[in-house]
Amino acid sequence: MASIYKRNDTYYAKFHDSARSPTDKRFSLRTARKSEARHLLTDLERAIRDGDFDPWRHNPFETVLASDAGNPQSPDATPFTVGEVIEAFSQAKRQQGRAESTIRKYRDIWRILKRQAGTHTDLSTLTTTQVRAFVYDPSIKPTTQKTRYRHIRAVLRWAGEGDALDQVEEPRAGKKLPKAVREEELDEICRSVVRGYQEKRRSGGCRPREILWLIPAFRFAYFTGLRGSELGRLRWTHIDLKRQRLTVYEQKSGNEDTIPLVEPAEALLRALDAGDRGSRAFVFHSPSGNRWDRSSKRFREHVSRQFATYRDKAGVRPNLTLHGLRHGFATRLAENGASAVVIKRAMRHSSISTSMKYVHLANGRLQEELDGAFS
Repeated sequence: MASIYKRNDTYYAKFHDSARSPTDKRFSLRTARKSEARHLLTDLERAIRDGDFDPWRHNPFETVLASDAGNPQSPDATPFTVGEVIEAFSQAKRQQGRAESTIRKYRDIWRILKRQAGTHTDLSTLTTTQVRAFVYDPSIKPTTQKTRYRHIRAVLRWAGEGDALDQVEEPRAGKKLPKAVREEELDEICRSVVRGYQEKRRSGGCRPREILWLIPAFRFAYFTGLRGSELGRLRWTHIDLKRQRLTVYEQKSGNEDTIPLVEPAEALLRALDAGDRGSRAFVFHSPSGNRWDRSSKRFREHVSRQFATYRDKAGVRPNLTLHGLRHGFATRLAENGASAVVIKRAMRHSSISTSMKYVHLANGRLQEELDGAFS
């Protein structure tokens, strides 16, 4: 992530990468003109994308900006409106290679700000009062307030208009551990699916196996750590049972990756295979569903709703979600002694700090077991 900010009448560039040390790298762009600073930052981002510049290793004024620094011919940019800035920001992030899902989150949050501040409002006139009202909306949770703050900060700093944030304190949201589904809870949910299917069959409310297909989908998510959308995109051509490997072609990061298949996951696939192996048919689908084409987003939403329905009927913790199956996968690794590095690789996290949450969660579970043994 790259942004510009102003200090002592001079614009600076800031680059952030949680995988580097230090995580932030800053340097002066040697200009007091915001339009020129944005132009220089764009050049640096393009050089990073092309592999010609590394903020942690190179001096920009000896490489990328050697001939551009202080160039009076740098194109002036028309001041952004609230509506225009998100379009320019989104395009810049696409050029950086950011995932569309990430860009969509920025756009969704900014859309709310546009409704409140006005699409045609000059970005430079955005006030601290407007920003504070947007961030500290009393109708949303503290975690959502914090998310809003982070997203609006990224856009404003990128545009060199961070002044409106100076007097707005970042919301504090207590760190919460992931809500991981435990295997015994998953068993209860699956039994609830079976009971629901039996009831509907007796009343003629569903076709054969119309609901039962959810059980292998839930279990596979637990044994692989796949996200709901990844589960929906999974085709038989993505699976290599001989090598016990699964390829994820569209991750949250936008990159491809392969993950190993543990024995229970492999057994599920072998039981599901009805002659589709090697084809482009989806692995998980209802008997009446389209096996070849669908929206992964709608699939995830449908399976998530079904998970919530049978979770409630099973009487397990009401705060568990479909994504909790992925949390359960990581927590089980941690409980069996896997390091944060191993969890990071298995979960395909971008930062090891995310993986550490599961180590903490496993320690909390250990505390519960110890307390139960001596109570």
